[in-house]
Amino acid sequence: MSEWAAPDQPGREEPAPPPMRITLPPHIPPVPPPSSWSGGTVRPPGGLIPSGPPRPVYREPLPARLGPAAAGAASAALWMLLFGLLATTARSYAWLTFGAGAAAWLCAAVLARFGDRGVAVGIAVSAAVGVAVAAIVVTVRWVGGNWLLW
Repeated sequence: MSEWAAPDQPGREEPAPPPMRITLPPHIPPVPPPSSWSGGTVRPPGGLIPSGPPRPVYREPLPARLGPAAAGAASAALWMLLFGLLATTARSYAWLTFGAGAAAWLCAAVLARFGDRGVAVGIAVSAAVGVAVAAIVVTVRWVGGNWLLW
């Protein structure tokens, strides 16, 4: 058993040798360098467990950014507001809002497939909030004994 020693004063024992590194058997060729992959960046192997060639790291080719998402949310909020202002009763507000929300979601689906996905996300979120407000209005009226949608 060794005595305790302060960190700045080495103890009497020699430090343990570093652990042996796990390597591939001699008949397996070495791992090719990461630059040999044609598709993007690759991570170097960790070294703990021997493996084959390193796997590539895939990135989103067209990521959805905050600016386009905010623009989509603002435009859909304006869309829902204009349709809400056209309504004269709670029933017409509910139907107009549900129709405007369906049109906005259709537009978001087309944009997500063929256009800017950031704008599509903003439109979908803003339309969902508008439809949720209309659903709350319908629910409150329904609890009061008046079903708005028929």
